[in-house]
Amino acid sequence: MAAAIDPQALQARIASVNVLVRSHAGEIELVGVAGDGRVTVRYTGMCAGCDYRPVTTAGTVEPALLDVAGVTSVAVAGPRISEAACARIGATLDQTAARERAVRIVRQIEHDNRIALP
Repeated sequence: MAAAIDPQALQARIASVNVLVRSHAGEIELVGVAGDGRVTVRYTGMCAGCDYRPVTTAGTVEPALLDVAGVTSVAVAGPRISEAACARIGATLDQTAARERAVRIVRQIEHDNRIALP
């Protein structure tokens, strides 16, 4: 069984991710949290219909949310791409260490804004 997710820590992380996503005139919002640690979010604003959502998800949103204790997976409500396409995007991002950079940036935003995660 997955560890319980601290709702405040999750909301703080979403707020920090939104600092980045707002630069594209959008945001993510929490749709739900399952007992197994699966978190579902939805894109809003200009990001809702953006063709680059899968890249933003794989490169920024997913790694930042998976960094929160208890989060085991991240799903996005709305249109999806195939698992094979997700895997290709992930492999490309791993080659450039983009996911690790995204987590470092989000943690720095939290630090700068005094948003502390347990």
